[in-house]
Amino acid sequence: MDPRRRGSRERHFGIWLNGAVALALACAGATAAPAAAAHAPAASATAACATDTGAKGLASRPAADSPVSVARADGRIAQFQLFYDATATGGLPFVWHREQGEPDGAFGPWKRVSAATVGPKSYAVTAVENSAGRLELLFSTFGTFCHTVEDDGEWSAPDAFGLAPAPYHGGVVLFKERDGSIDAIASGANSDSSMELRHQQDADSGWGPVRSMGRVPDPNVGLSRPSLVEQLPDGRLRVTAREWNRDRTWEVRQSAPGGDWGPWQLLSPGTAPAPRALAAATALPGS
Repeated sequence: MDPRRRGSRERHFGIWLNGAVALALACAGATAAPAAAAHAPAASATAACATDTGAKGLASRPAADSPVSVARADGRIAQFQLFYDATATGGLPFVWHREQGEPDGAFGPWKRVSAATVGPKSYAVTAVENSAGRLELLFSTFGTFCHTVEDDGEWSAPDAFGLAPAPYHGGVVLFKERDGSIDAIASGANSDSSMELRHQQDADSGWGPVRSMGRVPDPNVGLSRPSLVEQLPDGRLRVTAREWNRDRTWEVRQSAPGGDWGPWQLLSPGTAPAPRALAAATALPGS
């Protein structure tokens, strides 16, 4: 992989299913269900992260349009895919993971991340590599997002992440800043906040609390997931988002790097990012 291209992507997003970061799988062959996929032991999840412990860990059928991949710092690619399990009792898919043993090398076997299910309504999955070189995975389940971290091939028990956008308002977007810190941004879960954010300065300090990014001045507006996240030359973040049910775009900027957020402003049609140009700028397939 050309390091210049990878660097360009990393200045923008982390990853999101049907609008994610990194690198979406380009060929249908990568999404085919493995004939005899390996699987990890079912994880013990919190009550907020629904599980189907009756499933035997079979990758019976891939979910359409669900593959996602993450470019790792050492040049390898990690892939995530939703698979349905014919032995599942609830009928919902599970997240599976595999990655290359070396840059441009063959992929290892698929392994189920946990017994936690994804869906219904929203089947969003997103992942990013943190400052310690470990993968962090977020996925939607029953109206909230769950979080798990990979370490030496094993995944932590999924737990509630604290961001819970409405199903039709999109998923969580992960953005890696120039200093390696990570922002998780999603549509607000209540009427007091149009957009919410969690920040991870580094892997050792972990994720900070959920913070509001303010409220758009129109009380009847609901925003979708961010359509653009960028870091300005002075270190501040700029975020734009479309209304979930109208073709209008709003913008907000940080008042200072790592600081609070200024007021939301409605962009005129001529200044809002064009959907095609936006997809190219942020590497968000399916935008």
